Amino acid sequence: MASILSPEQQSEILALHFGKKKGKRAISRELNIDRKSVAAVIARREVLFGPVIRKPRSSILDDFKPAIADMLKAEPTMPAAAILQRLREVGYLGGYSILKEWVTNERPVRRGSREAFLQIEFQAGETAQVDWGEFGDVFGDGVKVHCFVMVLCYSRMLYLEFTRSERFEEFIRCHENAFRFFSDRVPQECWYDNLTTAVQDRVGSLVRFNSRFFAYMGHHGIRAHACNPARGNEKGRVEDGVKFIRSSFWPGRRLQDFADLSGQAGRWRDEFANRREHRATRKVPALCFAAEEKDKLRPMNPEPYDTDEILTTVVAPNALVVYETNRYSVPWTLVGMTVTVRINERRVAMFYHDRPVAAHERSYLKHQTFTKPAHVQGLLERKGGDGSREDWQMAAVKSIGPAMRDYLETLRAGSRSIRKELSRILALATVYGEVEVHAACEQLLQAGIVGVDNLELSLKNKNELAPKPLVFDNTRLNRVVPSVDLRRYDALFFQNPSSTPESQSHEQND
Repeated sequence: MASILSPEQQSEILALHFGKKKGKRAISRELNIDRKSVAAVIARREVLFGPVIRKPRSSILDDFKPAIADMLKAEPTMPAAAILQRLREVGYLGGYSILKEWVTNERPVRRGSREAFLQIEFQAGETAQVDWGEFGDVFGDGVKVHCFVMVLCYSRMLYLEFTRSERFEEFIRCHENAFRFFSDRVPQECWYDNLTTAVQDRVGSLVRFNSRFFAYMGHHGIRAHACNPARGNEKGRVEDGVKFIRSSFWPGRRLQDFADLSGQAGRWRDEFANRREHRATRKVPALCFAAEEKDKLRPMNPEPYDTDEILTTVVAPNALVVYETNRYSVPWTLVGMTVTVRINERRVAMFYHDRPVAAHERSYLKHQTFTKPAHVQGLLERKGGDGSREDWQMAAVKSIGPAMRDYLETLRAGSRSIRKELSRILALATVYGEVEVHAACEQLLQAGIVGVDNLELSLKNKNELAPKPLVFDNTRLNRVVPSVDLRRYDALFFQNPSSTPESQSHEQND
C-alpha cells in the first residue's frame, strides 16, 4: 500500500527518533501520525519521495490464478460460483469470498465501442410520446393494473390514466382522454416504443402499423412514429414520466379500489406532477404548456371517434352473452337471435340492430355471470311445465293483438316455418314493443304481405332515422336546387292539344 506521509513528515520522524531518542509512541502522539507508519519510517531509516510499494502478500489463490485466468479467457462471463466448482476438483481449499473478489477485479472488461447519441430537441406542439407502465395485481383480484402515459415533449405536460387492460380499444380511449386533457388539441406526431397495439410488425427500419391504429391516427391527422429499438434518447421523455410515477406517486399509497386509484392519480397529476418545476427544463409544465405550447397544438377532429369494442354474437339458449369469459344476460325472448355487443370501460351493452335490448356494468374479473330478473320475467308463466313450445309461443303471439290471429291463420296456409316465425315475432315485440309490432302487422295484412322478414323490415324502416345531409366546405355545393313539378306541363298539353308547352308559355308571357 502506498505511504501517505510527506518527505517532511518522514524527516521529522527520523530526527525525533535518532536525534532526540524519542520512542515510537511519543512520536505518534506528538505528530498525530499512526504508530505503524512511524515504525515503518524508522525501520527503513530513509526518506522516500514516491509511493511505498509493498511486497504483495501470498494468497491461497496464487497456485490457482493461472487456471482461473484460462477460464475467464475462454468464458469472460463465467460466474465465480462455477469457477469455484472447477477449482474444488483440482484441490482448492479456500473460500468463495476471496475468489469472488479476485475474479471481479481480474475479469476482462468488455470495452466494445459505445454508440454516441444526440440529444433530440422538440418544438412546441410537435411531438408527444406514449407508453404503458404495468403495476401488477394491486387489489388481489387477479386483474393487473396498467398505466397509460402521454407526455408532450416540449412542455413536459403529462397525462396519465390507470386501466385494467391494454386492449386496443382501451389504448384509443386513453388517447382521446389525453387529447381532451390537452385542451382538445393534438400534436403533429406521436412516438411509440413498438407497442403491439400500435405496431403490427417490424423488420429493421421497415415498420408496419396496425391498420385500425392507423385509421385512428388519420382521424386526427397525426403522424405515428415507431422508435428504434434500444434508443433511449428517442423515448426518454415518456420513460422518465413512467419512472416518475413509480418513484413519486406510487410508493406508500393506500388504495381502496380502482375508482380511488383513478381519483388519486388525477389529483396528483393536476396538483403536483404538472405543477412542479421540471428537473430538465427548469420550468413548470402546466405554465409552459399554457404560455408556449397550447396554441401550437392543432384542434382535435370535431367528429367523435368511436372507441367502443364491437362484436356480434348469437344469444345462447340460456339467454346469456359471453365476453372475456364473463356472461351477461339479455331478455329470454332473444334466444337464437344475433345481437351486437358494444363494450366500453364501464358498460357492456347489447343491441338488436340499433335498438338497445340490455346493458350491464362491465366486470374485469373472470368467469362471472351477471343477470337481471327482468330478463327472465314471464318465462315460467308463459312456458309452463307441461305445454309444448309451440303452444305457449302461439298464445304469447296472439296476446299481442287481434291482427296477430289473422296473421297466424294466414301463415298456416303457407310453407313458412311457424316455429321460427313465432320466435322472431316475440323477439321483435321485445325490441320494438308490442304496440309497434301489432301496427306493422296490420299494415302488412292490408298490403297482402306476410313473413317475419317483411315485418322486421317494416319496423326497421319506420324507426330508422334519416341521415343528416352532407355539408361541404364549398358553400356553393350546399345549395338546394328547387324541384320542378313537371305535371303542370302535362296539364297544359291536355288543355290545348294543338299547342305545345313552349307556345303556352309564350302566350302566357304575352
